[in-house]
Amino acid sequence: MPTARTYDFILTVADATGFVSGNNIFGVTSDTVATIANVDLAANQLKVKVDNVQREFKATETIKNDVITVSTSANGAINTTSTPFQSNAFSGNTTVASTTISSISNSPFIAEKNAFTQNPVVRLYSIYYPGEWYPPNPNGNPTAQGEGRAWPVDVPFRFAEVVGDLQSDSIYRVKYDNLEYIPFPVDFTGLETSSDGKINEVSLTISNFDNIISTFVENPFLAGNNSSNSVIALVNEEFVHGIDPRTVNANPSDVGSSGSDAFDSLTRARANGLTYSTDVVAAYGTSNASFTYNQTLNVNGTWQEQKQDTRDLLGGVIEIKTTFANFLDYWPEYSSARYLSSNVVEVLSALPYRVGDNVIGQFGTTEATIKAIEENKFLFLSNSLDSNTTIGDNIFIVNSEADAEAYVEDVFKIDNLEKLDLTSATFGLISCLQYFKLQVPKRKYYKNTCQWVYKGAECQYPGPSGGNIPGTSNPVLQANTVAITAANESAGTNFDLDVCGKSIQACQLRNNQIHFGAFPATGRTVPKQ
Repeated sequence: MPTARTYDFILTVADATGFVSGNNIFGVTSDTVATIANVDLAANQLKVKVDNVQREFKATETIKNDVITVSTSANGAINTTSTPFQSNAFSGNTTVASTTISSISNSPFIAEKNAFTQNPVVRLYSIYYPGEWYPPNPNGNPTAQGEGRAWPVDVPFRFAEVVGDLQSDSIYRVKYDNLEYIPFPVDFTGLETSSDGKINEVSLTISNFDNIISTFVENPFLAGNNSSNSVIALVNEEFVHGIDPRTVNANPSDVGSSGSDAFDSLTRARANGLTYSTDVVAAYGTSNASFTYNQTLNVNGTWQEQKQDTRDLLGGVIEIKTTFANFLDYWPEYSSARYLSSNVVEVLSALPYRVGDNVIGQFGTTEATIKAIEENKFLFLSNSLDSNTTIGDNIFIVNSEADAEAYVEDVFKIDNLEKLDLTSATFGLISCLQYFKLQVPKRKYYKNTCQWVYKGAECQYPGPSGGNIPGTSNPVLQANTVAITAANESAGTNFDLDVCGKSIQACQLRNNQIHFGAFPATGRTVPKQ
């Protein structure tokens, strides 16, 4: 996926009520269309990304959030009959929110990017293991990890690179949008396009200190499932498989009825003595958690590996968010406390701190403002920090400019593991469009030329021998028992001449138009030769 902006402008409006993140808005005067990235009701501000950078909103103009209304066709409510599908018809639109713009300001990210002197660039990397939810479930990934199951390991694996000559990366604290990223030395080659339009393979090299990367990529039990004792659970409005029943606070009757997978699997688990346990939940750190390998052995379960070779992480998604240090939750540099007395803190070095900064102890919740700094080590604060802040604790600078939407994003897939040794690991990355040489679009849009193999998996026609047309009901349509030639002429009982003409007429003669593999509303009639 190419680099994507999060938002371009902050619109201060008369009333932000009714506007919702993800919706589109348009300016009545400028005809500018934008997507809402974030709504701040308290400040009456909308963060928006414009669809066309050649257009901009105008101050004092009215903006609207409209939704379309449709009229239902005869079979549009429940299309279970064998009649040709009739789409709902557009009948108008309804304004769900409207207001006026009082002021417009550029995104702080854009302002920082264009500044003469910039704060350090920060790249935030998240590795999603093959099969995980990506993009993330809008309601939150199941237990924050895993597609179809909540992976029991620490994935997505998150690490960060702070680009700037400050201190060693390893002593930074990188927290963004309330997520922690491990500071790693990283070497990331830029994305380039050749003269013929081909995109080069991107290389990502990660330091392997303390064998963190080796442990991650060489774990043979990283992806798997307890195939004998796992159950199904509804997590963040998604049905998730592979869940430890001891973390499901429900009875079988709460999740389904007899015969359903959720009911039957939970019933079996309870019969095997796998009852709900707060101690097990505490061990996982969450409810509705997936079995770990060790937990599987603990209940005499059978561990089924989902991937034979985990070293390469082939197909895993790497999401790269690029932002600046002043948009993180905390400034990445910090020092630790040597002495505390009331509102005075002695730190090892006051270099990262400035008068006016708000600071907080690493285990605290109370912020204090620096009023003065003396002898490059004494911080005089507006008030004392939490009583649980002690000598040796890190003192972090709270970023007043923290902005969870101030980034641009790139997404790649892992193509191969180029190198892994005691010092580093190098992954070869490609864009999602390059992965397995995907064709986009998946197939060409022809008007009256079906692209399915006759009687194949997509066509599903049972042939002139007769039978029901799959997918039809009320009434169930029957196949034409007469062979039909490619010219849409009857061949009678000579089934050797039964050849499809690949047109909608050919489908209609066979009562199989429900499976027609073309797009009658488009303009191209025949394939290009």
